[in-house]
Amino acid sequence: MIDGRTFVTEHPHAMVRLLGERAETVRGDYEGELDSIASRLATALASLHDSPAIRYKAGKPPEPGDAPGASARSVLTQKLAQKVSERAMVLQRNGVLPPRETCDLLILDRTVDPVAPVIHEWTYEAMVYDLLPVEDNVIRFNAETAAGKSESKEHMLDDATDELWAELRHAHIADVYTTLSKRMTEFQDKNKAAKYQTGKGGVPPAGGMSTTNIKALIQALPQFRDVLSKLSMHIFISSELKTVLNSRNLTDVGGLEQDLVYGDKNSQDLIKYLADNSANLDPSDKMRLFMAYIATHPEKLDPVKRQQWQKVARLDSQDMSTVCNLAFLNVAVMKQPGSQAKSSMGFTFKPKKKKATYRKREGREEQYALSRFDPVLLDVLEDALGNKLSQEEYPYVRSPDEGDDFGANEATRIASARTNKSAISWARKDASTTGPQSSGISSMLQGLGLGTSSQGGRRLLVFVIGGVTRSEMRAVHEVAKKTGRDVLLGSTAVLKPAGFLSQLRSMGTAVAE
Repeated sequence: MIDGRTFVTEHPHAMVRLLGERAETVRGDYEGELDSIASRLATALASLHDSPAIRYKAGKPPEPGDAPGASARSVLTQKLAQKVSERAMVLQRNGVLPPRETCDLLILDRTVDPVAPVIHEWTYEAMVYDLLPVEDNVIRFNAETAAGKSESKEHMLDDATDELWAELRHAHIADVYTTLSKRMTEFQDKNKAAKYQTGKGGVPPAGGMSTTNIKALIQALPQFRDVLSKLSMHIFISSELKTVLNSRNLTDVGGLEQDLVYGDKNSQDLIKYLADNSANLDPSDKMRLFMAYIATHPEKLDPVKRQQWQKVARLDSQDMSTVCNLAFLNVAVMKQPGSQAKSSMGFTFKPKKKKATYRKREGREEQYALSRFDPVLLDVLEDALGNKLSQEEYPYVRSPDEGDDFGANEATRIASARTNKSAISWARKDASTTGPQSSGISSMLQGLGLGTSSQGGRRLLVFVIGGVTRSEMRAVHEVAKKTGRDVLLGSTAVLKPAGFLSQLRSMGTAVAE
């Protein structure tokens, strides 16, 4: 379990195995991975004691020029939906799950949004996991001891043990800096010892509290050691983030990314920026800039332009191949001859690929210029909860019980609330149909307190094959809070941008040089 609304099935290589080149060349891995994911997802449903009405995003039909594995990708979500449905039916027959649908399960894959894994997110949690050394939710760093020596320390980023982290994790980084500064000032104002440690006459030293000041403060106020330690920890983390932001020019990079995604700037602006700044940028940031543009502007590259862009950005051929591997996520990277259509005048023309559009939300840009981006998943969640999803684009595996369309039926809503009013119920031991690898996800879900009743309708569970991003995790929390609905996000893994680039590199060769 990642947080109170997100769980993973621990399939970190699913994107490579199910969406890449080997999806069709290594069929045994493809089917085995799907079976394992389905079993663990069925176990999650048993743990929640929920019978799902299952929908999936229909795959894109294969076309000439698609990256290898297109046929396997086109049926991926449907195949997983069917496998989960089969397991859920067995659990219903065994009495593990209720006989009627009590929740809605929507299955997507990483092709739903190729921008979210690469664009720089400007909320605290996403930035920490993107820019700082975090492993298994633990951040490690070197700190100075009272004797002036350097020692290695670590801090667990966990909602349950760190209230400040729970409060700030989805906040914009500018708000984080403001909040931390305000909290320290408030603490100093309320405590004489804090004022004494701050500076002469209680006047804060120029430049704010240093690490040495904070350490002295903690020693002077042992009764507040835990609160101050966590506060100082987050001041330290935010300071480290600021250092990385400045050293990698990420404010400029992030602004350009969002301008490209929303159409406020074009490829000429991108190339000019790279021509002027490439030498001072991290290679991964240059790749992410290219991807933000290419994912939202189909068929803009050709072999000549590819070489030109690579040269301007000072990337090597492997880096540029990784950028082009967005084609494995159904992005039309290169210009293709395609099918020709004939006009009434007898001329032929090539139908244009539809440009990916990301919705601008009211108020986002007014608050911060770097807070415009929201993942596609946010729109999908809102449409699902508002019963606005197209049945053509999001078909059911089996037609739901009459009236049971995404929580619209009041009787079902009440029944679901009764079923889920306590903490998670666990799968019975005789529910072995979920497979030998199922116990892990039950252990992850246990004790998290999920399954509380919802006032607005039955639970919605969205599962993404190939990994989810921190921005998508934020979107789920945002929608759940706004609507009062119980919304859960499941996936095969949680993606860091660096990990996503690494996996994309391993997916094969989508576009020949």
